[in-house]
Amino acid sequence: MRDLERSAAFWLRAYPTSWRAERATEVTAVLVDLVDDDARRLDARTALGLLRGGLATRWRQTPPLWVYLPYRMFDLRLPERYRGWVVRDISSPGHLRRSLLGRAWLFLLPVYAALNDLRPGTLVMWAAMIVATAATLLCVRPDASVRRRLQHHARPGWGEPRTVGAFVWVQTSRARIAAQAGSSVLVLLLAVGAVVWSAAALVAPARLVLDSLPCDLPASGPCFEVGSTVAARDFAPGVAALLAVATVVGVLLAAMVVARRLDRRLPIRPAQPARHLLGLRPQARVGVALWVVLVVAAALAEATGAWVFAVSAVAGPLCLLLLPSAVVVRSRARATPDAAFVDLWRVAWTGRPVAVDRPDSELVPAFGLEAR
Repeated sequence: MRDLERSAAFWLRAYPTSWRAERATEVTAVLVDLVDDDARRLDARTALGLLRGGLATRWRQTPPLWVYLPYRMFDLRLPERYRGWVVRDISSPGHLRRSLLGRAWLFLLPVYAALNDLRPGTLVMWAAMIVATAATLLCVRPDASVRRRLQHHARPGWGEPRTVGAFVWVQTSRARIAAQAGSSVLVLLLAVGAVVWSAAALVAPARLVLDSLPCDLPASGPCFEVGSTVAARDFAPGVAALLAVATVVGVLLAAMVVARRLDRRLPIRPAQPARHLLGLRPQARVGVALWVVLVVAAALAEATGAWVFAVSAVAGPLCLLLLPSAVVVRSRARATPDAAFVDLWRVAWTGRPVAVDRPDSELVPAFGLEAR
């Protein structure tokens, strides 16, 4: 019996998720009653019938091709009459996979260029991009991603009803990352970047630079060409001075500007009735670890000469400049555990007072709202 139910569930996957949620149990029970007692799977005729019916149902529920393709390929908003389908598409499992596959055409040209240039450097760059994308997706909360996409595609316009099929828009509190969680990740990434990028900037054997070249047309101005030169002879003293200046300026900026702004603005921050704080999702630790590995690997590649580039000469001083301010933000976050990371960072870098969050909006089932 279980084999038969699994066979029916397999072929019912041809139907949309919303259809299966409403009718799959009933249809499975009917199929089990109709087949022979000793059958372990559906016969070919029944399976093909389910497949044909599922594809036909998907075709009827899917918007026309000239409406579907702009939505899937460019993430454009659909007309109001297709909002119900959009809600089902975004809310059903696999929405992130479908969204990424729909915009996979954006990678066709880079993939074609990579296939024609299979040098180790190109493959390493593609691997780094894949790791960075995976790390970013691990740090993003799926529920927040779904809510933002629903707000983009299904939020009612002026004069439109607040109901979308069996769902209704309601006001809810706005989710923010807690100050302690966000500041801890920031300090970790900046500290790792400051150490490894600074070291790579000092010991890298070669670096890309812009060399001026004479042009055939003097009126057009100077021409430039990307070339490489030895960093130990030409750049090491200048890079060391730049790192020292960035460190001093970063400490002064943190002590004289960031700390004063936080001490002046945080004690008088307003109440946030339309906000709730969140920590990092469990998978975010893996994402942060991947970012650390990526930064260390890239700095190591540049330090050993496997990657001839000038990232460390910019990233090292930048991390040293921002790290003291991030440490100050982290210390104030520990003293104000009920604050959001975005509040501390905005106050630190703009000096503006903490703004009161407006209520967020969320699409919930109408029957669930009535039950409350």
